[in-house]
Amino acid sequence: MLAPEAQAISKAQGAAAKLFQTIDRIPSIDSASNEGLRLEHVKGVISFQNVAFHYPSRPNVPILRDYTATFEAGQTVALVGASGSGKSTIVALTERFYDPLQGTIYLDGHDIKTMNVKWLRQQIGLVSQEPTLFATSVRGNVEHGLIGSRWENASDEERFELVKKACVDANCHDFIMKLPNGYDTNVGERGMLLSGGQKQRVAIARAIVSDPKILLLDEATSALDTQSEGTSLPLLLDRADIRYRTRRSRQSRPRSNHHHHRSPTIYHQRRRHDPRHGRR
Repeated sequence: MLAPEAQAISKAQGAAAKLFQTIDRIPSIDSASNEGLRLEHVKGVISFQNVAFHYPSRPNVPILRDYTATFEAGQTVALVGASGSGKSTIVALTERFYDPLQGTIYLDGHDIKTMNVKWLRQQIGLVSQEPTLFATSVRGNVEHGLIGSRWENASDEERFELVKKACVDANCHDFIMKLPNGYDTNVGERGMLLSGGQKQRVAIARAIVSDPKILLLDEATSALDTQSEGTSLPLLLDRADIRYRTRRSRQSRPRSNHHHHRSPTIYHQRRRHDPRHGRR
């Protein structure tokens, strides 16, 4: 009579073992660790030296091979190239979501592997193609960008002023003021009550509200129409006091018989870089 119950207990024990194994695992890139170098002053120079990388799930597909490039502080850089050339990979390696298999990545001459992971990521603002918003107000979502910054414990009024300034810079203040409750409007689970373009603008505001030294835009305007994209990014790059910016290009239809990847916003960048040119 106890056979079904014993079988259920056995399955639960097996599931619990895997669960505890996951909980007890110490990742090689530990964002919760307090160890690691913290620089007193960050310029924002990013350097890749002979970097090789492939994703763990695709070991037979090399993404970067002996890649070398330097992105100076104060530059606006556009990463351009075909799909699979390593544009998003460079963003992920800069954020240290992964470590390179070979070579070294430096921030201001220091190996990022020696740095505190949480501190490193606090120096970087990131906006991805599919931004994630939380089920709270517009203001609450943007204020998440202040966590870990020198304004985290600022007064409520000061934080709100920073939020509004970031939203103006991200060209989203006007549509926010048209929402039922303005900045206090709840965006719904994963931002479902906002359009794709509106979510991306709020995500950009969240990324720049803490004035990061490095700003990474990975297809950050892909959900905007051509007119809005041509307006939003120049305003963002002109108004935001950012030391270093990089973004992906996205594919558009070829204008002639030559197949190419082109985005209107690429023309606003001061420097363009193809990851394939860093291979030897």
